Amino acid sequence: MGLLITLLGVVALGAVVLTSFVSVIFYGSMLVVGGVFEMVHAFRIRRTGPFLMFLLGGILSVVVGALVLMRPGAGLVALTLLLAGYFFASGLFRCITSASDRYSGWGWDFAYGIVSLALGAIIFAQMPASSLWALGIVVGVEILSRGISIMAGALMIRSAVHHRHANV
Repeated sequence: MGLLITLLGVVALGAVVLTSFVSVIFYGSMLVVGGVFEMVHAFRIRRTGPFLMFLLGGILSVVVGALVLMRPGAGLVALTLLLAGYFFASGLFRCITSASDRYSGWGWDFAYGIVSLALGAIIFAQMPASSLWALGIVVGVEILSRGISIMAGALMIRSAVHHRHANV
């Protein structure tokens, strides 16, 4: 399983534009499905719970998901802007907290913050072109690292089992 996921990550990184668009289609579809479930849930609790909150939240999810599915390019730009904003804000927060607290190993967190700030700024500065590659790279790296971590975990378990059998 880990090997297959790792290979999928390599394929995703080899086709970052396709990965970006597939991610947007998946995200829009999940918004629609989640919104439908939320509306169904609203009607199931209409007498005992916050009916209107769930109904309106579900409608909003369906509408946004449908818009993303109808205009995947615009959805991709919007998600890329959110991603750039997240990297920038996360990096700024890391830099400020690590520099002000000066805990053990704070320099690594500060460096991580600088990299995150730079990544957010690069993605934002290259908009809208960065929307074609940024989301695909993030998704591809996540899939690749997930596959590698599954394989590493399996090897650790295998080693522990062999070690235990050798000692018994």
